[in-house]
Amino acid sequence: MIASHILGLGTAVPSYAVEQDAFALNLANAMGLNEGQKSLLIRLFKNTQIQNRYTVVPDYQRDFQRGELYHSSFPKCIPGSLERNAIYKIAAPELAAQAAIKALKEWGGEPQEITHVISVSCTGMMAPGIEFLLVDQLALPRSCSKLGVNFMGCFGAFRGLAVARSFSLENPNHRILLVCTELCSLHMQMTQDKSSFISNALFSDGAAAVVVGACPKPLEKPLWEIRKFSSYAIADSKEEMTWEIGNHGFVMGLSEKTPLLFKKEIYEFCKALVQHQTSLSNCLWAPHPGGKAILNAIAAVCGLDSELDFKSSWHVLRNFGNMSSATFLFVLEEMLKAQVSGAKDWSIGLGFGPGLDLEGVLLKNVF
Repeated sequence: MIASHILGLGTAVPSYAVEQDAFALNLANAMGLNEGQKSLLIRLFKNTQIQNRYTVVPDYQRDFQRGELYHSSFPKCIPGSLERNAIYKIAAPELAAQAAIKALKEWGGEPQEITHVISVSCTGMMAPGIEFLLVDQLALPRSCSKLGVNFMGCFGAFRGLAVARSFSLENPNHRILLVCTELCSLHMQMTQDKSSFISNALFSDGAAAVVVGACPKPLEKPLWEIRKFSSYAIADSKEEMTWEIGNHGFVMGLSEKTPLLFKKEIYEFCKALVQHQTSLSNCLWAPHPGGKAILNAIAAVCGLDSELDFKSSWHVLRNFGNMSSATFLFVLEEMLKAQVSGAKDWSIGLGFGPGLDLEGVLLKNVF
């Protein structure tokens, strides 16, 4: 049987780091919050357990530390969506290329062997897209097929991987480069509602890339075999998590019921994902660290130790924040670094996004 594999993996973050506690205090001051609002915002930021995040915007720390981000003309000088997207068009392809170069290097093949390029992103829009620009940036064949998977949210990597797997199974000579690039910090909101506070506290910037192919060649070292995908749309949930284009960036709507809805469905979803292949006890866990409440909810219903069984996800959340679609691939990279395969033969990847939608992938550990 022809099997599809992840053959290389690479990640990249911008050079500007944001320390979570200082960011919360300075944001509260910049927004002119009263003591009650300031206390809520700082508590929300701390409760995420995020310690550090990254951004492509060099002024984030400097302006927040001076308390002058929007100065006296607030809210008139809040950047519009056009201004934010102009930054995306420059910074996103550069960050995507950095992650892709690392993935290609780990794979060990030549750029000219790449037959397909897939770009996943939900934090900016441009045409030609990142998938087109990477052809010149990486000296890929001009004949390679290009696909953009756009505006899907945090589970975009799962859809991108599913498409890459399909391409690889069409022809064992296909080698697919998949790049997820998200610049969430461009969409920081200065409104004083809880959804904005939460999204400002969670989201950050990063890019991750994988090379996917079937029938590994002698010089290729497969990392995971991609065995199965599952998807499930939770009923009556379309208003619980939203991602929309506003006049001042993209705006997230997030209901407090979201973790409870995931908790209700996730156990049966995971059981169905591994059915006829293995058992849940024989799996490593790689859930998308969308937030503390989601990780703890999954652990509770699946009988797991959140800190121990989701160690790689917690590491990514604490040190990078939620980078939307790129985050899951960061979790896989952390699993590689920790060499946590041990006696477990399989890995479960879980993603969540607007809808509400559950996405899962079952991977056979090869590393």
